[in-house]
Amino acid sequence: MNYDKIITDVIEGYKASPIDMLGIGDASGEYTYLKNLKDSYVRTVRDVDNMFAGDRSCRNILEIGSFLGVVSISLKKLGFNICALDIPEFYKSPALRSLYERNGIPFTGLNLRNSKLPQESKSLDAVVICEVIEHLNFNPLPVLQEINRVLKDEGNIYIGMPNQASLGNRLRLLLGRSIHNPVEDFVKQLDRNDNMIVGLHWREYTLNETIELIMKMGFDIVGKYYFQSAAKHKSNILKAILRKMAYSYPPFRTLQVVIGKKVSVPTCDFWLTDANS
Repeated sequence: MNYDKIITDVIEGYKASPIDMLGIGDASGEYTYLKNLKDSYVRTVRDVDNMFAGDRSCRNILEIGSFLGVVSISLKKLGFNICALDIPEFYKSPALRSLYERNGIPFTGLNLRNSKLPQESKSLDAVVICEVIEHLNFNPLPVLQEINRVLKDEGNIYIGMPNQASLGNRLRLLLGRSIHNPVEDFVKQLDRNDNMIVGLHWREYTLNETIELIMKMGFDIVGKYYFQSAAKHKSNILKAILRKMAYSYPPFRTLQVVIGKKVSVPTCDFWLTDANS
């Protein structure tokens, strides 16, 4: 299966039919962003497809944080039954809703904070949640508990996100610099004319922390690995060689993937207040 071509064709569609999701004239920025994430999209679609060994038409999948829909649309083209979800601010975009509708993908706008997923209990074979958990500015455990609820027994959760212990972060700390977003990004997040509404990484995790998070919520680990996208920037040969050597040590890579299988239902009775959630 040529996953690269599928993803490339979907991304090129945004150049031909721009979305400009927040109506701020950022369609070209959206297209560039999607191109930069192509390797991650290919990885996600390949991994999810491989979960089911070609048995697609009877598989129900939810993508949380579907954004502009590259993963959802690609999985739909492969024959999966897909539904998608993102924040209400994105859902308000007529162009984005139309995109999902044209591709036959049910799309919901929902803030994950203190919200229940709209899917029935034990109705899904997999939930894909990539580049989302690090953006949550609240405790992620209730979200993971909800994902457990909507998954069938032995259903899969697929998580992709940054690796907090990457080489770049280690070097920043060594130099006395922060590994978090610069303070200027706090200003951009509150600017209605800037596409940073959920752009901040409030909390990144190491691979072991991600594993611990989902195991506490009733999952066993069936897959885990570090991932490094191909470099998109120009560099001299020496820098390219050094980068390749550094990333040959997997824990130095910038991204992580964890795949869990639902094996139990958590019995946590979470006490949620305005102060802790």
